[in-house]
Amino acid sequence: MPILATISGTTTGGRDGHGETSDGLIKADFKSKGGGPTPEHFFALGYSACFGSALSGVSRLKKVQLPADFSVTVKVDLNVGDNHDYSLIVELQVKLPGIEKSQAEELVKAADQMCPYSKAIRGNVPVTLTVL
Repeated sequence: MPILATISGTTTGGRDGHGETSDGLIKADFKSKGGGPTPEHFFALGYSACFGSALSGVSRLKKVQLPADFSVTVKVDLNVGDNHDYSLIVELQVKLPGIEKSQAEELVKAADQMCPYSKAIRGNVPVTLTVL
């Protein structure tokens, strides 16, 4: 399988440190207690963009025209358990204006099978797919 892209990012200082990608396109000062982005911010945006691309791909394969204003919102909950073990819970909220709900749900389920983020966390992170 050919590699389409390789991206690397490095942080120093963890959740209260500084991070940037090797190409310098993204630089961020992380803040665990507010006032700046957390890793979950980047995860939510990355997942949202990736899922939107998968949705576009699926719609092309199924010959369905997506509305120009379709959107994918990813909600990421960071949880801590009794033993201080951390975990994520994710909800994807997809808006496909003008597409019948049953067809929209079919497209979203198919996109979930195609999206690299969905594949990477499947079976490890609870994900809820919601068509609005």
